[in-house]
This record gives sequence, C-alpha cells and structure tokens, in this order.
Amino acid sequence: MADEKLITVKIEKFNNKYLGVGRHEGKKVLVPAALPGEKIECKILKEWKSKIIAIPENIIKADEQRAKPDCKHFKLCAGCQFQHMSYESQLKLKKERAFKFLERQNPEFCTLFEKIIPSPTPYHYRNTIKLHGPGEPGFWKVGGIEILQNTECPVCIDVVEDKLAELREEHFEKYMQQDINNVMIRGSSCGEVYVGSEQIAETETKWLNEEITDPFSKEPTRLMVPAHAFWQGSTPMIGRLIEEVAIPVGEHKPDVLIETYCGVGAFSLFSASKAKNVIAIEENPLSVEAARKNKKNLGLDNMRVIAGKTENELDKLLERTPEEGTSLIVDPPRSGLQKKVLKQILANPPRQLIYVSCNPDSLSRNLAALCDKSYRLKRIRGLDLFPQTKHLECVAVLERI
Repeated sequence: MADEKLITVKIEKFNNKYLGVGRHEGKKVLVPAALPGEKIECKILKEWKSKIIAIPENIIKADEQRAKPDCKHFKLCAGCQFQHMSYESQLKLKKERAFKFLERQNPEFCTLFEKIIPSPTPYHYRNTIKLHGPGEPGFWKVGGIEILQNTECPVCIDVVEDKLAELREEHFEKYMQQDINNVMIRGSSCGEVYVGSEQIAETETKWLNEEITDPFSKEPTRLMVPAHAFWQGSTPMIGRLIEEVAIPVGEHKPDVLIETYCGVGAFSLFSASKAKNVIAIEENPLSVEAARKNKKNLGLDNMRVIAGKTENELDKLLERTPEEGTSLIVDPPRSGLQKKVLKQILANPPRQLIYVSCNPDSLSRNLAALCDKSYRLKRIRGLDLFPQTKHLECVAVLERI
C-alpha cells in the first residue's frame, strides 16, 4: 500500500511553510520535521501526480541543528514547524526571515533591527488553542488534509494541556453531542480555564483574570479579559511585549496617546500613566467592554475608549490633536495597515509612532511608506512570542522627521 512505502530523500531547502523540500523519481517531496542538507528515509503520507507529502521514519544523515521534539505528534501536526531545531537555530532563522522582507524594502531597516528577545519558556507558553472538526475536534495535519486527534500539546500552558488530555480521553463527547465542531480551550495566567464553542453565544461571555507586571511600577496588575476577545497567545511574553511599547511612550510623555486596533486596550492601560490623555479605538464590542471595565477598575480617568473601526475614527482624531505632542500605537491585523489608514497617518503624522506587527512582510512594506518622507525609523525589536513556530512579533519605534 502507498501509505507503507518508504523512500529516501535528500532535503534541499525549506518551502515557505518550512517543510523540507526534496525530489524522488521526478516528484517534489515535502517533508515536515526535516532540515536542509539532511538525508531522510520517509513514509509516504499522500501522493499526487507531481507531489508527495512524506513523514520522516529514519534520519540517515542529521544536521547539527537538529533537536529532539517534545511533542509525539510533531511530525504530523501542522501547528509547529521548528520543534526539530535547537532554539538558537530557530531564532537565527526568524531573524533571517525578517531581514529578507526588510532588506527588500530598505537595507537600512536591517541595521536598525536590534535583536530578538527570546522567550523564557520555549515550551508551555501558549494560552489558547482551537480544535476543529468534522468529527472529533483536533488539529490540522500537515498539508491541511485531515484532522489529527492529538492527545498532547506541550507548547501550551499546563491548564490548557491538562484540559486537552481530559477532553480527549472523553473524545469530546459533550461537544460532539451538541454538534459543536470547533472547540476553544483558553487558560489564564491566574490558572483559570475556559472550554466552549469557538463561536460565542450572547449568554456565554466568560471572563478570565490575567495578571501583568506594570512596566513602570513593577507591581502585578489584574486585568479582566473575555475568553472570546483577542488576547496575546503567549502568556510568559505578554508583559515583555507591553513593556516594549509602553517604555517608548513613557520616554516621549505625550499630551495625547492614541491606540488603534486596541483589543482589550492593554498597551493603553499600561501607558496611561505617562500620557495626559489616552484614546483607544476598537470595533469588537466584547473587547470594547473589556477595555472600559479595566479602565474603570484601574481608575484611569484620563483614558476613553471609542467603539468603532480605526479607518472611520483615526483621521478625525489626528486632525484635532497636536502632531508635536501625540503618540500613536498601531497593532494592525496580519495584512498590515489599510491604505486608507496609512494615508490618514501620513496626512497628519504624530510625533511618535509605535508599530506592533505579527508579520515582517506587511511591516516592512508599511515602514517603507511611512519612512519615505514623514518618519525616521529609530529601531525594531523582535519578540519570540511563539517558539517552535515560524511566527515573530516585532515592535518598531518611529519618530516624525
């Protein structure tokens, strides 16, 4: 049978999803958990006319970067790309990937990329997972073909992985009976856990407590976050990400701080002590409610939260605020700033701009537009929020020319 066939493949390179690429009898072979230069005996998982997906069975010639994965599902699961690499090699590869995009736009951007801040916990960091059907919920297998009913996920914080193991033992029976195909498990830094449908019902709002160290006072601070609102997925690195945004705001001490795409408003909440007035914009009603609750709980009388889309609200704010005394935080979706938002910023450029990005590609393109005439890039720092994966968070600090 085809699924029992073994082939030997020399891995030539990574593809854009960081699967190893080789060739066998004229066909391209994609191999997860493989490194360029390795020679691997593989089992064919799927085969088409011109392409094969195969998983490693025996590493004949291993690369020196190779590490032992912590997860028994790593070869099959599409969630992680790098568990077979040493952590130092992962960081080097992520920096090279970021530089590829930055250099394409402006080589000077690379010289201003200071470092990647590593995670203190390369495993046991992720606070949210979403499992999908049809059938018993699980993770996608490599190639996005089938569902893997995984029994463990060691990149998750303990409360999430423990809950996954418990539900898997029950075969997600409770959710299967309710025809819930997409299940979310989310744990908080305070040890709380939520399990339920990925889609929220009006009566199902579940609030979790999160504890973050204030970057200025160094005191632990409690926030309330709805399970179904956006929250950064890397528990040990959330505080460091907030610090990388709040400290530059504190150095500037703006008259007005504006945060767009603010989610539950974490950057604004922790920067508010360093600004005279704070305005946060968010369109998701649940996130708006969370931002307002936390503002009230923290006694931040100088902060207000606007419910609306950034592209509909930002231009009016920038027209009314003094460019000299304004700081702007943008944390757009993976696709980057919309052209309309970019034009609004360039029409009334605030003195300070802090750009938080989960995609070095869209970040580099937006930086090129911002730094064409209006801004000077001061620095970029990477933060490894998601070890074992290709993802890299970046914070860029810009000042108006």
